[in-house]
Amino acid sequence: MAAVDEKWTSRQKIDAATMNRASYAPIQTLANPPSMRAAGMSNDNVTGEVPITWKQFSTVGGFTSSNRRDFKPPLAGLYWVTCTATMTTPGNWNGLTSTGTLLIQVGTTDGSSTPTILKGFTSTKVKGSYQSVHTSGLMFLNARQTIWTSIQSYGGTWTKAKSGNPDEALSSFSAVLISPDATG
Repeated sequence: MAAVDEKWTSRQKIDAATMNRASYAPIQTLANPPSMRAAGMSNDNVTGEVPITWKQFSTVGGFTSSNRRDFKPPLAGLYWVTCTATMTTPGNWNGLTSTGTLLIQVGTTDGSSTPTILKGFTSTKVKGSYQSVHTSGLMFLNARQTIWTSIQSYGGTWTKAKSGNPDEALSSFSAVLISPDATG
């Protein structure tokens, strides 16, 4: 869906087709916007920077992915994007001098460039605990771009949290179109 290109002048008569394009079509798109949700990191251990491959994903409105790592939106526009990853701190930490950080990134790929748009990192460092790292924000995406996530660890080997909760409840990635007429 493209933005309405007409410029209206004072006292100009507007026909029904123009009004439909300007009001009804965007509302119809936003009534059930394109969105995606991926859950459950496939990464068991992280010792450096690696792309996140997700165990499962679901889409509405045409998002696609061939590898559960790179997702392509169906329409250009402004998307609200969130990513959360939960891992257990390295076992070699002593909580005082031997600590580290977990970092997640969300970026886009368009041709040969892969810029990082959103980043989040842990700020609490407790030995033997689960640490959740989160980021969220607005991203303008073209229909030809892909959106991806990566996770990076510092200070040792971070492992996937082993709790009674399923991994799909602890780590997720989502995007939803909130403004189809936005331009980059």
